[in-house]
This record gives sequence, structure tokens and C-alpha cells, in this order.
Amino acid sequence: MSGSQDTSRKPWGTGGFLSRLGGEIRPTLKIGGPLALGELGWMSTYIVDALMIGRLPHSALAIAASSLGNTIYYAIVFFVIYLLNGMEAMVPQAVGRGDRGEGVRLLGQSFWIVLIGTPVVMGATMASLLLLPHFGTPPEVVAEARTYLNALIWSTGPLLAYMALRRYLQGISRVLLVSVSLITAGVVNWAGDWAFLFGHLGLRPMGVAGSGWGTCVVRVWMLLLLVVGVAHALRHEGLRFEWSMLRPDWSRLRPMLKIGLPSGIDFSLDLLQATALGVLAAKLGTTLLAANQVVLDLTAFLYMVPTGLSYAAIIRVGQGYGRMELRQIRRSITTVVALSAGFTLLVAIPYVGWSRVWAGMYTNDSAVAAAAAPLFLFCAVGLLADSIAVSYAGALTGLSDTRSPLVANLIGNWVLGVPTAWWLGVHMGFGLRGIWFGRIVGSTVPVLIQSLAWNYHMRKLARTSEPAKLPIMIPSPAK
Repeated sequence: MSGSQDTSRKPWGTGGFLSRLGGEIRPTLKIGGPLALGELGWMSTYIVDALMIGRLPHSALAIAASSLGNTIYYAIVFFVIYLLNGMEAMVPQAVGRGDRGEGVRLLGQSFWIVLIGTPVVMGATMASLLLLPHFGTPPEVVAEARTYLNALIWSTGPLLAYMALRRYLQGISRVLLVSVSLITAGVVNWAGDWAFLFGHLGLRPMGVAGSGWGTCVVRVWMLLLLVVGVAHALRHEGLRFEWSMLRPDWSRLRPMLKIGLPSGIDFSLDLLQATALGVLAAKLGTTLLAANQVVLDLTAFLYMVPTGLSYAAIIRVGQGYGRMELRQIRRSITTVVALSAGFTLLVAIPYVGWSRVWAGMYTNDSAVAAAAAPLFLFCAVGLLADSIAVSYAGALTGLSDTRSPLVANLIGNWVLGVPTAWWLGVHMGFGLRGIWFGRIVGSTVPVLIQSLAWNYHMRKLARTSEPAKLPIMIPSPAK
């Protein structure tokens, strides 16, 4: 420990920046590369659903109902999923300090979030439908959305259990089956939609409800893959999952929720920000609202790569924190930021240069494509800031700090970003350009705030000679 502590205090510039960075690129890509590909695969399931539902009779109603249902359901379920982010920090930290058995005990405790979260999500989703008529939603859309959600909500348990197993496997750097589950999800989803929506393989046509049942099949498929992955990992590590690990243990659940709750609130604020900017775009008319959605969807697809790399930041920083290896911690964040920003800059050239091509591939409405094309430059700048911000958020999560990203989001998006978007886009009349400039402000300010928080943590850790003070208690061997 003393040796690693001494070397961690050497100046970053000695030995050459590139040589130090190069040693971290391979382990980062080994984790982040498959997860980035997996996130793209995960995104493909939503694209598959949209394409298949669009082939139904009365597709406009089906698309509107499924879109509304997804907005309600995923806003609720992802809040619970983000509560599991405590595992994402605590498991790598346990691995870093050599206590792999603690990761299994944390996995056992995470099932309480799954067990309680499942009926809460299902009940809250269906209860939300009761509010839709009060917002002027047409009765036929509400009825079709209810049909869709009556099927979709049964995927909640498998989805939450999958997310718990995924965080455990990522925390111990076993990501192959995680990426396989995400990449194959699109294919399985297509097969499920084909069978349930249109009545193949001896099934009756179920319409939009079939998409919900197809999603249930996908979630079960993904869960089964990770059950196999966890069983193999435990066997390889010489560990066992014991039923006693399922007994509630507040010494682990409390810090897990303490880390996860700010992440859940942060996600909700992101969702509200996207909704607020969409409302502002709606004030500009249907064509500009559609153009705004085109660039949002295409940018969200590219954003999956920095998102996947940010998991590598959580894992590498968390493991380095557990070992108190400050050089690895510093190299991890620098590497992930460099890879994420480098990817964004690389794709920005064709993304902006061929903006009319991309917009034309997404919509056959020439007016929408023409309105969307000038926004791609703004999107590229915003994507660059977002890629750096999510890298810092991942690294801070690895240090068990999820409050700094939350504060950064509050200040960047709600104190500055959304008001700027309204002032420039609506009040000053700059339209979508003004709205997207406000979004860039909301993306850039969190980078500055999170970098300050990161530097604070690094100075604090550099002053101590003790192992990392983790937000969990070191368990006794008897547990």
C-alpha cells in the first residue's frame, strides 16, 4: 500500500502523458467498448418497436399510444433502476480492496430494491393513466395506451432483476454477456414483435399490446443470459450466493440508496429538461417541433457510445478508489474523457457535413429535413459537452459521489440552460437555434462544476495515507 501511495503522488507530467494514458486505454476499452456497443444494441430495441408498430393498421393511433405509454413507463421504471447505481459504485470499490465476497452480498441486498420496486412501478404506471384525460388526451389514445401498458408492465420484474445482475457483473469487470444481452435484444425484440403484433407462430394478432408482450420476452431473454453470467462468475471466483444474503441489511442498503437516490433525481431532472425544451419547441410550430425531434433522436443514438464508456469510468475509478491508487484514478478519468471526446469529434465531421442526408433518411418531409439540417452543428457541440459531462459523472459515481452531478444538473440545466433556451428561442425569436444554444449552456456548465468537484476529491484523497473511506462498513467474514 505504501508503495502505491508514493507513486500516486508523482506529478502527472513525468514519464510522458501519452505513455501513461496508453496503459489505461486497453483496460478501459475492454470494459467500455463492449458496453458502448451494447448500449447501441439496447437503443435498437426502441427503433425496432417503432418500425414494427408503424406497420399496424391505424398506425398513427398505435404510434401515439405506444409513445405515450413508453414516456410514462420508462420515466417511472428508470427512477427505480437508478436507485441501483449504489451497486455500480460499491461493487468495484469492494473488488478494488480485494473483498469480492462483498460484491455478492451487495447483489443480494439489491434484490430488495427489485422486490419493492416492481409492484410500485407497475401500480404507478397504471395509476398515471387516470390522469391523462385531465390533460386533454383523446379517449382512444388513452384506451390504446392502457392496452399497451397492460402488457408492458409485466416486463418490470425481469428488467429490474436484469439491471441488478448487470451492475454486479460490470462491477467485477465481466461485461461480455452484458454486451451480448444488449446487442441481441434487438433481434429477439424483432422476433417477438413479429409473432405477437401480427399473429405468427400460432399466436393471434395482438396489435399494439403485442409490442408490450414482445418486450417481456426480450427482458426475460436478457435476464436469463445474465443469470448464466453471474453463475459462471461466482464459480470462477470460488464464491457462493447464499440465501442468508437476502436478509435485509441496512448497513449495505442505506449507503446503496444514499448513492442511488441522487442518481434517480438526476435522471428525473434530465427527463423534465427534455420535456421543457420540447414544450418550447412546440411553441414554434409542428414542423420545427418535428425537426427538433429528428436531431434529438439521432444525437441520442450517438450518445450511447459515451454512455457505455462512462461505465468504464465508474468501474476503473471505483476499483482504483478501493485500492487507493490515485494514479489509476487520475488516468481513468483522463482516458475516458479523451476517448469519449475523441469519438464525438470524429463523428462530428460526417454528422455535421452530411446533415441533410441524415435528416432526409429520418423523414420524407422536406420542410422538416430542411429545418433540422442547420441544428446538427449545435447538436455536435452539445454532444461533445454531454460526452465529457457523462464521463465525469461516471468517475464521480466511482467515488460514491452522485450529489455533485445532481447539483451540476440543477445549476446547468435549470438555473441557466432552460431559461436561456426560453429567452433566446421564444422571447428573442431565434427559434430552434436559440433553444439549442440554451441546451449547449445546460450541457457545458455541468462539465465545469463536475471538474471542480473531481479536483476537490483528488486533493482530498492525495492528503490522506489511509485506504479509501468507503460509504459501507467492512463486513465480518461470518456474513
